Amino acid sequence: MVHYIRFLRAPQCDASKKTVGVSAVLAVQTDLSDALLSQDVVLRAEIVEANSPWRVLHSQSLQWQPTSRALKFTIQCPGKYTSWPIQLHVTTQQTQSAVNLSEIPEILDIWSCAFLLSDKQRSEPIVERRLALWNNTTVRIWEDIGESMARHIWDASLGFVMYLARALSSSPPSGGGTLAALVKSGKVRKLKVLELGAGCGIVGIAFAQLVKCDMYLTDLDDAQEVLGKNIRCASLMAGSTLQADVLDWSSGLEDSTNPNFDLILVSDCIYNPDRSVHLVEILRQLAARAPNTLILVGFKRRHEADTVFFEHMRKTKFEIVESTNIPLPHRPSDYDADTPTTEFYTYRRQTVV
Repeated sequence: MVHYIRFLRAPQCDASKKTVGVSAVLAVQTDLSDALLSQDVVLRAEIVEANSPWRVLHSQSLQWQPTSRALKFTIQCPGKYTSWPIQLHVTTQQTQSAVNLSEIPEILDIWSCAFLLSDKQRSEPIVERRLALWNNTTVRIWEDIGESMARHIWDASLGFVMYLARALSSSPPSGGGTLAALVKSGKVRKLKVLELGAGCGIVGIAFAQLVKCDMYLTDLDDAQEVLGKNIRCASLMAGSTLQADVLDWSSGLEDSTNPNFDLILVSDCIYNPDRSVHLVEILRQLAARAPNTLILVGFKRRHEADTVFFEHMRKTKFEIVESTNIPLPHRPSDYDADTPTTEFYTYRRQTVV
């Protein structure tokens, strides 16, 4: 499965007479931080100039081992760079090769926010992920160092980016044709798109960087700060717009002036059966306003409770138009041999006669 390099503690600096040491503690974990990478891997930690030309000022190899639970390290950077604004970047050679090919890597690298290479300086507890898209733009997503899952990237969002790459290609495969047809119609009329439970916003932002649309990213209050930061970093397709709003599914839709949406995106939001009931009701209300709305649900199957969502969708007269599975990047091991997948289901509300 995909693994994520994470800082367990924000990087900080300690200066001596000739060098400035940058220290951090990291782990290589799954998306929910519930398992560690159980293989050897060579990491590369880089101190990178935070401004153009973004030079690597100093680098150091690190060894992650199968028995590791955390890796503490310090890079000694030459004192001549004291007071320069820098970022700490930790990656692998394989990760960089995948990024250069606009592919999702097996291990996601990490960038600290910019901070000064000076004694006792510490970066803020927020980090950046970068994913290269096939239209030569980069999705830059900030997420928290802390434990809030609402402000972290999840595996299904990476599967969504892979799904979009296939569905929006010149020859969309089976399971992506309906979305491809909708996007083609958007070349005449700009699409209005809504993402529910957007979290960090990676899916909606990637879509708005690939397709001209008005994108509305919605989630609870605690996701709004990171959503706003990620919106400001987006490299949008010409004509696209991004907007973030608070939407609590249990409260329903209150604003009757909300636009009728052509497409609704739902990424990894069905894991909680109690919330699934409210999610389906929100989808019903939205489909009542715009009966032709296309709903694209992507998720990584985690437990039996996922089926609650599908049962409620069936009872609420939503029908599956098409479906497909996208294998996620995977590092096979003795403990994890099966390739994980992201499942995608395209829905429309059945027409009541």
